[in-house]
Amino acid sequence: MRVANVKKSLGLLLLCLMMLGGMPLNAQSNFVRVNQVGYYAHSTKQAILANMDATEFEVREQVSGDVVYRGELKEGKHWKQSNETLQVADFTKVTKPGKYYIHCLNEKSHPFEIKEQDVFKSLSVWTLKAFYLWRASTEIKSEYATFNGYDYSRPKGHADDTVYIHASAATSKRPIESFVSAPRGWYDAGDYNLYVVNAGISFHALALAYEACPEYYKSLNLNIPESGNGLPDILNEMKWELDWLFNMQDEDGGVYHKLTSLRFCSMIMPEKDDLDRYMVGKSTAAALNFSAIMAMASRLYKDYDTICPGLSARALDASVRAWKWALANPNVHFSNPEGVRTGEYGDRDRLFDDEFFWAASELFITTGDKKYFERLDFMQIFDSPTWVTVNSLGLMSLALHKEQIAKWVDTDPIDRKFKGLCEGLYNMCHYCPNLVPIKKFEWGSNGVIASNGMILGLAYLVYNQDKYKEAMLSTFNYLLGTNPTDYCFVTRFGTRYPKNMHDRRTTAMGKDEPMPGYLVGGANPAQVADCGKQNYPSSQPARCYLDRMCSYSTNEIAINWNAPMAALSGIVEYVMEKK
Repeated sequence: MRVANVKKSLGLLLLCLMMLGGMPLNAQSNFVRVNQVGYYAHSTKQAILANMDATEFEVREQVSGDVVYRGELKEGKHWKQSNETLQVADFTKVTKPGKYYIHCLNEKSHPFEIKEQDVFKSLSVWTLKAFYLWRASTEIKSEYATFNGYDYSRPKGHADDTVYIHASAATSKRPIESFVSAPRGWYDAGDYNLYVVNAGISFHALALAYEACPEYYKSLNLNIPESGNGLPDILNEMKWELDWLFNMQDEDGGVYHKLTSLRFCSMIMPEKDDLDRYMVGKSTAAALNFSAIMAMASRLYKDYDTICPGLSARALDASVRAWKWALANPNVHFSNPEGVRTGEYGDRDRLFDDEFFWAASELFITTGDKKYFERLDFMQIFDSPTWVTVNSLGLMSLALHKEQIAKWVDTDPIDRKFKGLCEGLYNMCHYCPNLVPIKKFEWGSNGVIASNGMILGLAYLVYNQDKYKEAMLSTFNYLLGTNPTDYCFVTRFGTRYPKNMHDRRTTAMGKDEPMPGYLVGGANPAQVADCGKQNYPSSQPARCYLDRMCSYSTNEIAINWNAPMAALSGIVEYVMEKK
């Protein structure tokens, strides 16, 4: 190879710098990066090589080391986000099932498997079962919570049968220190509080995945307590969140912003947390997120009325009441009241245009009432969705239901805006040297990447253009290993995965292996004071990740990141299994 000696010299230089303390010991994680979970035999297969400047690479059989394929490499491209020169190694021609690794310039990748089917089935199951493990108000039982010999069962935490009305949420009918019962729901992240706004984008991702791939999810067994009751397990799990959400609506139709203690508890198990819990505030954002969720729920559970009697009608009624409250209270912003120090999920949007767009979209799809469609402003900018910017959620739902909607209204604005969003993400991915659609690395970058991958998957299902499928797969690869950190970002999957998430259960359990199926927040060059800037392996945005409990800025888990990862995993598995 033409640069073997140069690379050897570079390695010695790096080692000297490390020894002198001028660079963190893991500044360069590895040079050959693969999807550590695996590849479908009939799919595109790509690895990413960093700073190699090589002309060819080899695919070798894992046990024997025999070369099964040699491929040529094009000249690399510099990626400023990681300050690396990257080459794409394409080994699509390797189709024989087996276990392999990539070899190049005496460097080798983590092992990976090529399979004909079910490559990501377990990943799809456990990124959803992560929500079962997140359940509040119930015991988590061994028979549903054991993975590869590790038991993640725990006692019941947070019954939430006595939730006090905080001063910020008090009314004459529910005065200060009166209480309501609001059990169930999912813990939001690494803490034990529950937030309506973050429930919104999380519920949407799972609902969209089900509506896009119903055949897949109807047959997917999650092995949760409700399995076998006639309801698809993904809807069983989502109902746990719905049951809590119904309790978040006040009698006037408004929706409490969050159910929370006044401060975060220490790093203890749920059953050890005895802090009082409160309904805190109401907000326009919470009401509209709730309205959108309930409108989706009404149509999701409509065909299962014998199993969930009245649920569909009840959800639609709750959605409409929340919508009407928001129309009458269009500018109720939320910020933490004095003495409340838990997650805020505040929205600085003065008009809540994006929330109104999403709620109106879901109500229109569910009811067909044109008054909701007339509320839609297609002049808005549609970008990667986050909990604070949700209009793209409505656009995605409208695009998925385009044929149904075409009976009622002109769908050209929907198609134009959704195609524009998809093309923007595709171009971002296609022209990125690391083949990943992201503009900026910040808090929850992996969640944004997963959401973008989900949108690309939806684009493939809507438009049947292979370029969207290929972009979806390369985005998926990134999260599972072809990234500059050398991690598969989903716990217990791949060879190298996070083990020390910023999560109270993980820390308090004290096991040497973390709970499976959790997507960590990912690279984020901001807020690095949490563990000390000097402890992060790199200041380069795409490499600024630390697998330590203290790193809430990069290593926390959250429902709004796991939900699009679960959706992306399911869509990938569905698309690839259909071939």
